[in-house]
Amino acid sequence: MDIITAYCTDAGAIKRINQDSLCIRHAVFGSENVVLSAVCDGLGGLSDGETASSFVISRLSEWFENSVCKHLKNGSSMLAIRKDLDLMLHETSEIINLYSDKTGRLSGTTMTCMLYIEHFGKFLCAHIGDTRLYKITDEKTEILTTDHSVLSDEIRKGIISAEEASSDERQNQLTKCMGAGLKNISFDYRIDSAETGAVYMICSDGFRKKLKNDEISSLYSSASAEARLRELTDLCIRRNETDNISAVLVKLNEKAES
Repeated sequence: MDIITAYCTDAGAIKRINQDSLCIRHAVFGSENVVLSAVCDGLGGLSDGETASSFVISRLSEWFENSVCKHLKNGSSMLAIRKDLDLMLHETSEIINLYSDKTGRLSGTTMTCMLYIEHFGKFLCAHIGDTRLYKITDEKTEILTTDHSVLSDEIRKGIISAEEASSDERQNQLTKCMGAGLKNISFDYRIDSAETGAVYMICSDGFRKKLKNDEISSLYSSASAEARLRELTDLCIRRNETDNISAVLVKLNEKAES
């Protein structure tokens, strides 16, 4: 499998601080690829959102480098890896809360990550908040995560329509996140077959709120994924996106014959 990765992050149209954090880690186990991609969106309404988002990314990166390697060497299953990831994420959320208690600076973040393991032909996604994982193919663009937000809950319950929600003042009200003093949180998990040729993109809400579906879908056929992410980010800024804007992309291509 040939792996194409790309990313783009920007503070956006008006904010001076970028509270988003992201990572792409790529390793080879045997002759097969292992890729971790993640985006965390620090909560702007709190005093230390960027601290929480960068801390979660550093913990994910450390987990990838140490724990994932051990799991693969020991022949662990995807379910065992998911359990280990869940333990680490809960511990991380508690550390953020302890930091807030100690400093008096409330800190929290959303998080979506995807771990692709070529050996299994599968990916593992962990998610909390309103960052998203998209799967983009030549046929359709799918959202593989569920937003943990007040408006998304009301849309699912039929209280308001998606069109009404787009102009609602409660855009940034979350029902779940890491840290922020929240206890007993739960993460959404998904283990699924990885599709050759598909583009998997994780983004903060600032990246996708001002974009149309066909604009996001254009990432599938663009000659340069990195350049297209930059173009879409600039488009969000021209449309006066006030939030931070971040996205990471992983495309799984069939290995070219030599």
